[in-house]
Amino acid sequence: MKKIYLKIILCLFVATIYAQNPGDTIIVQTFDYSMTYGNAWDGTVRDTMAYFPNNPNLSFEKIIMAYSMRCRNGQVNTSGGNSVACGEWDYSCHTYIHDSSRVDSVMHKIVSHEISNFSGSTYNYSINPTYTFVQNINGSYDTTMIIADTVHQYNIISNPSSLVNDIIDTTTFIYWPPFNYTYDSIGNIINVDTLISGTINIGELTYYKRYPMKFQIMSFVTPYGINLDLGPEGKTWYFDLTDYAPVFQGPKRITVSGGGQWQEDMDIKFLFIVGTPPRDVVDMQQIWRPQSKGYSSIMNNSAFEPRNVIMNPNASSYKLKSVITGHGQEGEFIPRNHYINIDGGTQDYIWQVWTPCAGNPVYPQGGTWIYDRAGWCPGQASDIKEIDITNLVSPAQLHNIDYGVVTAGGTSNYWVSNQLVSYGPANFSLDASIVDILSPSNEIKDSRQNPTCNNPKIVIQNTGNTTLTSLKIEYWINDDSTPTSYNWTGSLEFLEKEIVELPINTSFWNAIDYNQGEVLGEVVTFENIASNNKFYVDISNPNNNNDSYQYNNSMSKEFTPAPKYPRIFTFWSQTNNGTIGGVSETSWEIIDSQSNPIYTWNNLPPNTQFKDTINLSDGCYTFKVTDIDNDGLDFWGNNDGGGMLRFRRLQPFIDTSATPWTYHNWFKTFELDFGSFIHHEFLIASNPLSISDNLKENINVYPNPANESFFIDGYVGNNSTLLIIDQMGKIIYSEKINSHFIRKSINFEKYSAGLYTIKIKSPKVEIYKKIVKQ
Repeated sequence: MKKIYLKIILCLFVATIYAQNPGDTIIVQTFDYSMTYGNAWDGTVRDTMAYFPNNPNLSFEKIIMAYSMRCRNGQVNTSGGNSVACGEWDYSCHTYIHDSSRVDSVMHKIVSHEISNFSGSTYNYSINPTYTFVQNINGSYDTTMIIADTVHQYNIISNPSSLVNDIIDTTTFIYWPPFNYTYDSIGNIINVDTLISGTINIGELTYYKRYPMKFQIMSFVTPYGINLDLGPEGKTWYFDLTDYAPVFQGPKRITVSGGGQWQEDMDIKFLFIVGTPPRDVVDMQQIWRPQSKGYSSIMNNSAFEPRNVIMNPNASSYKLKSVITGHGQEGEFIPRNHYINIDGGTQDYIWQVWTPCAGNPVYPQGGTWIYDRAGWCPGQASDIKEIDITNLVSPAQLHNIDYGVVTAGGTSNYWVSNQLVSYGPANFSLDASIVDILSPSNEIKDSRQNPTCNNPKIVIQNTGNTTLTSLKIEYWINDDSTPTSYNWTGSLEFLEKEIVELPINTSFWNAIDYNQGEVLGEVVTFENIASNNKFYVDISNPNNNNDSYQYNNSMSKEFTPAPKYPRIFTFWSQTNNGTIGGVSETSWEIIDSQSNPIYTWNNLPPNTQFKDTINLSDGCYTFKVTDIDNDGLDFWGNNDGGGMLRFRRLQPFIDTSATPWTYHNWFKTFELDFGSFIHHEFLIASNPLSISDNLKENINVYPNPANESFFIDGYVGNNSTLLIIDQMGKIIYSEKINSHFIRKSINFEKYSAGLYTIKIKSPKVEIYKKIVKQ
């Protein structure tokens, strides 16, 4: 597969994309980590121009957005604020592509008339001056003209289908109040003459401001940045933007705004995979300009008012894409029902805008990251609601589309983006595709379920108009020459997806070289090691026939292997003070690869410590922790206190290659600010790395010189003998060592000052150390 890389940052040039082969990828870079000219606390928009492929003879199977985020310069923010590393707060981060050939409009309202010295809805007036008459004592009258009213009458001159705003035309009139008043000498009204020439009913006019259409292609909220570490290269999310294919053509402006555009370093690429999509995207339309409005404006239709839309005549199916995020105290933390309605009547689609956040893969964060929110969570993309409206509309016909919120209150503001996508018919009769590998995977979105040693999980999709009922799936890792095969059966209609769990045998993971990991005795991990392992999957023979399109049948992903642990270890745990129904909110278990519970801890007392010895046979296991209050075992925002979850060796591992030697008791310490759950898979190896094969026998003697006592520790051969010999060659101490590890305190007080020899005699070597007794 060939890749053509176009790096386009703040510059314009004409690029001709020559004919490419299906499966080739064209990469367009827009923003990268070096672009740091903005500040997290100002409103500067990230803004650049990009040239996208614009060859009418070139089509794309998929358009993928690679959205990468890194704490600035790879640092960690430990002090708060927004000036270093990852900014402290969770801010919206909206990515747009602008299309000046299309028109975007925002509705505004204005009264039809503005009249000085008047408030109300009905204005009676006189076209002639009116007066007040005040009677004097002698019967004569003082006459005063009443001050005239200035009337501004507005008229809208519309400019539809253009980038010109509607014009508010103003005509000004001078009218008088339609009454002559006569007063007696002491100020009482004695006569009123009504002189109404006409009446103005003050109404409301609608006008539109127009802009080049901007399509919201990504709504993301930055994570709370205190103590957040995204790594030196950051994390990358991948989003399918194939629906925007009609817009991603030629020169386009790309912007990122919303408040969080400078919280972190950003790198945004667009990957154009040459080929044929399951169905062509005929058109993409932003129904309303994306913006934030209060709930009352939405409910009274002064924002996101019902709009008439002509369905594309060349399309055969239609879909609405809705992204809604709630903000403000009530808007953010209270679930509300929103709706889409077609052509009036009963609301056709109602759904609750609400997102659970305590299982967020970006954790731990600062702030209230665990709290559920309306349509979004800190550190992840906002939710997308997709609605097929094909059965409610007809091609080339005018239909009225309305969006709204059923009810709300308090401070409830909603950022809303609603789009209409129009599609052609299916391009293939019989076709299946592999659309994702969930495990094994290094992608941040899958990190809560990875690394894995259990059955791999993939996502397949029917991309042909024939019902998919069977499929052959082959899969392997690295250079394994014998793929595992699985025959899937089911029933998927056009574009339906299914997660498929792929069965494996006990030797499936043998192609992983565990010697490339970080080996500390019987524990092998890859957490701090760059892994070059890869999982591959191929699909074929849909419905036992030929696949119409071969280029979507394969996928691979890099992955980090699951760790290897010793068969026997101790598990130290402690509940915190959080309780529901008198028992701890938190429970945990160890299950095998068939989901059978091997060890279970539930209904635990609060604030209690446990020490358990774990003894497991060969195989893959999962350590699962569940917190039903979704606040982990240590969260700053409650008063539950802290707990503990640790795995410990039966005997310490001494790394004799380090200077000075390092001692390792704990081999896994779990993050306690984990939200709702922990899912940790590990392997008990069939052929574990042996201590004798991987460790050099050696001991450490300290302190040296010694007075009352000293210590001996290190790794020795099994069935060794410890001897202490004085200067005359006499053995003054002897002991058999029946394990690989020695850690012993020797009472030196009764021996005289001088030089002594420590000797370890094992079946393989003899080790000598000198020590001085003071």
